[in-house]
Amino acid sequence: MPSNKRYRILSTRAVDPELVSSAAEQSVDIIPQTFISTRPLVTDSLLQQVQQLLKEKATVVFTSVNAVNSIQNLYSRIFPAGTVTEQVNIPGWNVYCLEGATKEAISRTAIPNNITGTAANAAMLAQIIVRNEEKGPLVFFCGDRRRDELPDILRQRNIGLNEVIVYETTETPAVTGETYDGIFFLSPSAVQSFFSVNHLKQHTVCFSIGPTTAAALEQHTNNKIIISTGQRMTDMVQTAIFYFNNIN
Repeated sequence: MPSNKRYRILSTRAVDPELVSSAAEQSVDIIPQTFISTRPLVTDSLLQQVQQLLKEKATVVFTSVNAVNSIQNLYSRIFPAGTVTEQVNIPGWNVYCLEGATKEAISRTAIPNNITGTAANAAMLAQIIVRNEEKGPLVFFCGDRRRDELPDILRQRNIGLNEVIVYETTETPAVTGETYDGIFFLSPSAVQSFFSVNHLKQHTVCFSIGPTTAAALEQHTNNKIIISTGQRMTDMVQTAIFYFNNIN
């Protein structure tokens, strides 16, 4: 870096220790503090619904890693380790999803799938679905606090959409009591949770995982907002390192 200054960044979500170490080597110290928690849902009716969908060549939509992980959790309960007889008859899903971490999570799931379309955010993903002339009904696996952009766009185009809530989000606000050069925000829920009990110093830079989270930030602060170059935490960290490398 151009100077010997070290920069402190609060992350409102957990960060891989290797990323923390890598950033520290470049004079950026990342301090994780989770401001939301998520809980995958497991009910008999949800298990039955997913089990039925697994028998179909369904077209499904994911806009979060949490939704993917929740579906994988349900899949593992439907087909415990070692049960393969019924699995061979699963036709696989056609998947629309966000780029980056969500797509990577889908690649790790055991559920047979074919990724039909990806986009940087939910609104752009909805436009791809429209351009592909999907008729629906599509299945949107989401949380209980999902954003409106994708459902609204599809319904305006009369594309059927069945929303299946597979996880719950709870805010876990905490007063930081410290000064940071930057803060990582990875969801509108984290923005709401943070600002419910905290205020920013004027110099603090907000790093946003995408435009939707940036829009939520604009409702709470006039501080500088920088949108990550990609949807993964790795992209967020590299965006911050590049910024602090070049501000002087």
